[in-house]
Amino acid sequence: MSIVLTLATTAHFACIVFLLFFERGDEGRRWAWLMALVFLPAVGFILYILLSGRFFTKTKNLVKINRYYKGIKESVTKEQLEYLDINHYDLPKPVLKDYRSLVSLNLVESVAPLTYADSVKTYCWGQDMFTDMFSEIQQATDSIYIETFIIHNDKTGKKLMELLCQKAKEGLEVKLLYDDAGSISTPKGFFHQLDMAGGETQPFFPVKWKLPLSVNFRNHRKITVIDNKIAYMGGINIGDEYANCSENKRKPLWRDTHVRLTGECVLALRSVFYIDWFTTPTWKIQQKKLQDVSNYFAQDTSKLYPYQNNIDTIKTLEEKIFDNNSIPVQVITAGPDDKFTSEIEDALIRMIMNAKKYVYIQTPYFTPDVQFYNALKIAVFSGVDVRIMVPKCWDKFYVKAAAFQNIRELLQCGIKFYHYKGFIHAKTLVSDDKVSTIGSTNIDTRSFDLNFEINSVFYDEKLAVSHKYIFLEDIKNSEVASLQWFDSRFILLRGIWGFFKLFSPIL
Repeated sequence: MSIVLTLATTAHFACIVFLLFFERGDEGRRWAWLMALVFLPAVGFILYILLSGRFFTKTKNLVKINRYYKGIKESVTKEQLEYLDINHYDLPKPVLKDYRSLVSLNLVESVAPLTYADSVKTYCWGQDMFTDMFSEIQQATDSIYIETFIIHNDKTGKKLMELLCQKAKEGLEVKLLYDDAGSISTPKGFFHQLDMAGGETQPFFPVKWKLPLSVNFRNHRKITVIDNKIAYMGGINIGDEYANCSENKRKPLWRDTHVRLTGECVLALRSVFYIDWFTTPTWKIQQKKLQDVSNYFAQDTSKLYPYQNNIDTIKTLEEKIFDNNSIPVQVITAGPDDKFTSEIEDALIRMIMNAKKYVYIQTPYFTPDVQFYNALKIAVFSGVDVRIMVPKCWDKFYVKAAAFQNIRELLQCGIKFYHYKGFIHAKTLVSDDKVSTIGSTNIDTRSFDLNFEINSVFYDEKLAVSHKYIFLEDIKNSEVASLQWFDSRFILLRGIWGFFKLFSPIL
C-alpha cells in the first residue's frame, strides 16, 4: 500500500512540475489545472491526464492527414493570395475589400480557399430544417453524407435512419459519421441497421478503456451533403429536442441556427466530411510513412478538392466568386489535428477587431479565453455596439456560474447581454451588415482548443443584414441582463461565480 501511495504521490508532483515548466497552454489554463491538482489531488490528476488534451498519443496520424489535405489546396490558396495582393484596392466586391485581412487570415492559417454559394437559406428552428433536409434526402439520387455530434434513438433519429436505410437499399452511397461520446446513449444496434441496408456507419474516436485519452477530443461538426449539390451545416444535432418535439414537456424551447447551401462551397464541406471519414481508421492502423496517408483517400483526389493544380479552373472559380449573384464563402475548420488549433477563434477575433459599428453574437456557452475576452473589451471601448445572447435556461450549472462572472465583468465594460427565454444553441456572429458566420463553435475553451469544429464565413451584405434581423427578432423573446441584478446577488453566490470562472479554461 505504501508503494502505491508513493507512486501516486510521485506522479502527482511530476504532473505539477510538468504544468509549471513544460505545459504549452496559456497561463489561465495552466493555473486552472494547477488549482484542480491542488484542491483535488487524486481526481485532479486523473482529470488532467484524460481531459487536458496534452496526452493525445495519436495526433501524428491526424496531422499527417490534415497536412496531406491542405497540401492539395495550396495551389488554390496561393493563387487567391496573389490575386488579393494585386487587386487589393480594386476588388470587385466591396465586402471582400473591407475584409481582406480576414480572408487572408483564413487563407494562410486555415488554408481555407474562397469559394461561393449560389444560395443560402438560414433556419432558426430545427423542425423547419429537418422538414427540408428529410425531403431532400428522400429525393437524393447519388449520395448522402452525414456527420453529426449527436444522433438520438428517438422519433427524429429513427425517421432519419429509416430514410437512410431506404436510400442505401436503392443503391445510393450513404455514409453516417457520428461522435462516439456525443451519441454514447444511442445503442450500437441503431447504427447497424444502416450497415445491414448497404450503407456505412463509423463512430468518431470510439470511447474504449484501451483508448481513454481519446475521450477528450470530440467531433462537434454537423454536416450533411446530398448528391454533392446541397449541404446543410450549423449547430443542429439529430434528436427530438432539436426539433422541439421531445416527449419531455419540461424541456425548454430549443432555438438553434443552421444553413442550407448550394454552389461550389458544397464541395468544401464534402471535403471536410471526407477527411473526417478517412481519419477514423487511423485508430486501427498505425501509419509510419507520410505517403501512406494517400491510401485512405479515393484515387481521384479531386473528390477532396476539385481545383487542385488547375490554374484555369482556379481562374473560373475566382470569376464566380466575384459574380454579383454569388455569395463568397470560406469554410474554416479547427481541431487538435491542426498546427494552431485556433483557426476559428482567430477568425472570430479578427471579425470583432474589424468591426466599426456593431458585433452581435449568439452562443449557448460563454467562457471565453483571455484573447477573446480582450477582443470584446477592446471593441466596446472603441465605440462598437457589442451584444451577446446566451440562454436563460442553462443545461450545465457550472458553465452557467463561470459564464455569469464573465457576463458581470463585461457588463461593466458596456457590452449588452440578453438571456434568451429557453435554450439558445445557435453559434453565430454578424458584424456591420457585411460579414457573418454560422457553425458549430461555442465561445468556450473546449470549442476553441479541443473539439473538431467547423464554421462558414459569409461575405455578403444582404445575408449579413438578414442575420442581424434574426438577432434583433430574438431580442423580443429575451430578457436584458442587468448589471444591477448581478451586483445585487448574495456575496456568497458571486463568490461561487468567481470560483467557477477560475476553472473556465478547463470546463
